[in-house]
Amino acid sequence: MLPVLSLILTSVWFAWTVLVDFFVVPSVFQNIPEVFMAGNLGVVLFSKLNLLEFPVASVLFALACWHTRKTGTLKLLILTTFVTLGIAAIYLFSLTPKLASLTAAWEYAEKVGTLGPAGEDVQQLHQNYHRTYVALDSVKLLLLLVQMSVLGVFLSRRTR
Repeated sequence: MLPVLSLILTSVWFAWTVLVDFFVVPSVFQNIPEVFMAGNLGVVLFSKLNLLEFPVASVLFALACWHTRKTGTLKLLILTTFVTLGIAAIYLFSLTPKLASLTAAWEYAEKVGTLGPAGEDVQQLHQNYHRTYVALDSVKLLLLLVQMSVLGVFLSRRTR
């Protein structure tokens, strides 16, 4: 039962990440001409998703630990779920809040015309945060694929 629940949660998490990363966010930036408005929508969207990701990651980690302790199998899932939990924590408690505050400060400075020479530094820092987000999301998607594969193989062998 635990592996089935884990597979469902992992698949849902993977699906919503693909949907948001490859369809929703690109559509937002293609259809909203004002960059800061699109960026603010992205920050709001990711903030909400982070509030879902962290509990899901926590449950998956707990299920992996419980199942491994109970049966001695699926030890790889402890590692993958721990790393995805760490990524979710970085998003929720660090990266998304930093992106939100930096975007707000950048937008305000640009509106009042006080960005000046420091503007390039702000833009570079924003790009670094964004690249970090993209890199972590790539790792997260890869780990979720590994989790789904391991769980799928485990469940198919168990039903034989």
